[in-house]
Amino acid sequence: MILKNLDDLVLDSQSVARTHSMHCKELIDADQLSKAIEYCRDQGIDPPQCSLTASSVNADKLRTTAKGMLSDEAWWTKRLKTKTLRDYENRHIKSGNVTNIISDKMVEYMKKR
Repeated sequence: MILKNLDDLVLDSQSVARTHSMHCKELIDADQLSKAIEYCRDQGIDPPQCSLTASSVNADKLRTTAKGMLSDEAWWTKRLKTKTLRDYENRHIKSGNVTNIISDKMVEYMKKR
């Protein structure tokens, strides 16, 4: 997988953002926020932080915000990109391909952006 172009890896990972957001929306619409959070974790993404049991105005606001994030395709797209870049760089580090702080491929990718 290290041989695959980093741009392609990012695009591949982001291509499923809509699927993840729609799945979470379905769970949230079925009043299963906890399952949507669990699903997010299962994808290797840190879910938005909120209490599922607290009853306060702030807790309600955080749950509402979390629901919005989990069902937002752009939120998933950003996090999937970040995860892909981190995983890519970690694989390079573990394989000994990083001679400086970050790999040459990552520097090249960042310069394009």
